[in-house]
Amino acid sequence: MALNEQSTNPPYVLGRLFAVLEKAQVEAIPNISATIKDRYFTSACATPASVFPVLLRMAHHWTSKADYGYVSERRIQDLMNLLDAEPFPTRFTLDEQGVFILGYYHQRAAFYQKDDSNNRPQD
Repeated sequence: MALNEQSTNPPYVLGRLFAVLEKAQVEAIPNISATIKDRYFTSACATPASVFPVLLRMAHHWTSKADYGYVSERRIQDLMNLLDAEPFPTRFTLDEQGVFILGYYHQRAAFYQKDDSNNRPQD
């Protein structure tokens, strides 16, 4: 299975969003000793309403500080557009936590996939 960019499942989208936020933080603060994954992953996975507003406020600082912060800002915007205009879920069930984790790791893997479109044989 690979990244599903069309999924609007809130746990999956929020898992992807967490990965994008983590990448934005690392790009803004390259030598950081503890990322948001170290500090917030468990809470974001279980109780997203208590974590995501805080992380999204911090993201404004990270995207303004990073050389290519506009790319992260656009990714954040695109993911937020996949969510309904409702508050972040208060809690995720164990199954939803699994989907959150899946979205997180799918997004992280997508960041590091090599674009092989130039290596494909021409028809």
